[in-house]
Amino acid sequence: MERQPNIVFMLADNLGVGDLSCFGGAVPTPRIDQLAAEGTRLTNFNTEAQCTPTRGALLTGRMPIRTGTFRVPLPGEPGDYGLCNWEYTVADLFSDAGYATACYGKWHLGDVDGRFPNDQGFDEWWGITESSDTASYSAHRLFPEEWPVPKIHEARRGEPQKAEVDFDLQTRPLMDEGIAKRTVEFIERNAGAGKPFFIYASFTNLHPPMIPHPDFDDGRGAYSANVRELDVRTGQILDALDEAGVADDTIVVWASDNATSAAMGGSSGVWRGKFGGGWEGSIRTPAMIRWPGRVPARVVSDEIVATYDWLPTLAALAGESDRVPDDRPIDGIDMSEFVLGEREQSGRESFVFLGSDGEPLSVKWKDMKVHFKEAMSDSWTAPLLKRQIPAIYDLGADPGEQNDLMETELTVAWVIAAVMAPLIELGQSAAQYPHVEVGADFQGYD
Repeated sequence: MERQPNIVFMLADNLGVGDLSCFGGAVPTPRIDQLAAEGTRLTNFNTEAQCTPTRGALLTGRMPIRTGTFRVPLPGEPGDYGLCNWEYTVADLFSDAGYATACYGKWHLGDVDGRFPNDQGFDEWWGITESSDTASYSAHRLFPEEWPVPKIHEARRGEPQKAEVDFDLQTRPLMDEGIAKRTVEFIERNAGAGKPFFIYASFTNLHPPMIPHPDFDDGRGAYSANVRELDVRTGQILDALDEAGVADDTIVVWASDNATSAAMGGSSGVWRGKFGGGWEGSIRTPAMIRWPGRVPARVVSDEIVATYDWLPTLAALAGESDRVPDDRPIDGIDMSEFVLGEREQSGRESFVFLGSDGEPLSVKWKDMKVHFKEAMSDSWTAPLLKRQIPAIYDLGADPGEQNDLMETELTVAWVIAAVMAPLIELGQSAAQYPHVEVGADFQGYD
């Protein structure tokens, strides 16, 4: 019987598509560059509008509009949020397949019993339930003394949450060190026991507040320091796989959950836009996959890949496709033949990008892009306005999305029909399988 591959999924937070040196970035990232060279580097990897929706898509293989995770909740909003316990996550899948499972780092998919990582298929977890900006809350002079200070949590499956320490401006810069340390320990423990493992290492860099770890604070700025720390933490995890003798038996995926912005010091490369919009620079982030001897090395692909494609793809690579649910829509595509080099096409021709209002901002079809909405300004908090007529861009000829072909040529309106197809399909599917409402205790379809 063929050995089950281990899986390590490393996710950066708000790292731009132009931030790594293997993607043209100015900060050297030799360990991540080496990882990319040893596998397939994806230059057309597409994320969701915010942290919560990308993470929901990654874990379920479903569009976040389906799971009620299409936006980040605002502080103080009544009700629950995140993934309901009925959702079947990639951690559930690999746990059912006999894997040890762990989540370390940022969760952002629920902060009540039934919605923590150890309720969603992970044997153990350590990290923060919300976003990194909560580290700054208690430092504000008006933060009420009676309000609870955000915590770093820890728990095992079947056990209650333990608030380990305060998550504040002192512990914020130490988070990714803790994530890497626990990931290394989990690798050593399970490799030594001969048990396959699935690890979701969800880094907190480069989300504000960006406070450099003392080992990386060289006075050249927080963004540069945190990119370099990400590279070192990645290297520590890769070294642990080597030292445990399981590197050749481990699938490693590395990606970022969202785009960055120049205001924070990041780069979107040649693409227009930043975090919070519908432009390519708002959607594309770095991604790569390595599996020595199986995934071809030194491959660079511009095929469209979506965040929700990872669940069915990883399941297929591990020989566990039969565990992918068939009682709900799964939007991800099994791209195992593509990443194994058995075909050049990913199998995905389009990508629907939904805004934080749950409505389409833009839809990409092959090299063409149609915008239905646009932010009123460059700010990620700006209102979204519906266009009178959708804008159309040819990404192959115009990666900066400057030339609206509906304005300058009016010869390609037919492209709107091409991008309407996945939107119509989504609507038809939702009629049969209604979307899970935000915070709903959904129990399944009849």
